Amino acid sequence: MTDIRELVVTADRELFTEHDVTTLDRNFSPDYVEHSPLVANGLQGLRDLVAGAPNMRHDVARVLVDEANGLVALHGSYPGLDPDELYVGFDIYRVADGKIVEHWDGLVTETPPNESGHTQLDGPTEVDRSANTETNRALVKEVWNTFLHSQDYQSMIGFARPDGTFTQHSGDIGDGVTNMIKFLENLKQDNGALTYDTLHRTVADGNFVLTHSEGSIGGERHSFCELWRIENGYLVELWDAIAPVLPDNELAHSYGAFTSTEL
Repeated sequence: MTDIRELVVTADRELFTEHDVTTLDRNFSPDYVEHSPLVANGLQGLRDLVAGAPNMRHDVARVLVDEANGLVALHGSYPGLDPDELYVGFDIYRVADGKIVEHWDGLVTETPPNESGHTQLDGPTEVDRSANTETNRALVKEVWNTFLHSQDYQSMIGFARPDGTFTQHSGDIGDGVTNMIKFLENLKQDNGALTYDTLHRTVADGNFVLTHSEGSIGGERHSFCELWRIENGYLVELWDAIAPVLPDNELAHSYGAFTSTEL
């Protein structure tokens, strides 16, 4: 049985940090599907990306392995991908029959630490293997439907710790449930609400659950990646990457930014 964590971590390191494109032949399916708006066309697009960024590396802070769905998520940064900006965010890989077959990402530029001093990547990294993955996945799906999709922002009071403590890594929001609710309600009042239309996938591993969603802000299509940490049945920490995405018919490939080829 393939160790999908080892497969993805190794292939990612070989490709983006060591620039060994032979990993594409060894670890990726010939029919690999690339959904990233940054990559034009499958395996050749990855070769072109690596060739065009000779100083690029991928610094991975977190690895989530969702065995039930054949998914591995990486949370990290890409020094050298762009000469002027540091990109930070999430990569989601799907593995089938021992090969990487599909990839999505959600990347944003680095922002300064938020008012509570947290960055987009700091905080706990170890997965709690004693946590119930499926219970936490179900909790986060409920949060997505109620708090994000239905925009019932006050509902977060019931999902977080009773004392309202919450660690926030978004650059625009400080710690605490109250700050998060106030920020989102203000956006909604200013006609800039985060509108979540479709939850395309979750990557759940112990006490961490990543959601990958499609929606819009002010009418502009966006990708939403939210990584939640759960402790004792409460949401206690959040990292995100929210980025504009072109309509599928304007992307550099024909696969779409969100949908999966998996039947």
